[in-house]
Amino acid sequence: MTKQELSKDDRLVVRIDKQTKDAFMARVDAEGKNASEVVLNWVKDYLAKEPQQIPDLAQIYADLEHLKKKVAVLEDEVTKKSAA
Repeated sequence: MTKQELSKDDRLVVRIDKQTKDAFMARVDAEGKNASEVVLNWVKDYLAKEPQQIPDLAQIYADLEHLKKKVAVLEDEVTKKSAA
């Protein structure tokens, strides 16, 4: 993406403490890189990853309760067979 493709509206403002910003800028400068390009590459890498799905806690709870009932039935069957 060239600078011509970006407009002034295509900005992402991030608040960062001065010490962290200074350290970041020093490293970027030492590596001969552009800070915006480094951050843009991080954003692109992030977007390239598969999004993590949020677990459906209600479904997990329902599955857990179902499994608890199955275990109780199996324990009951084992207890009855052991007694026989």
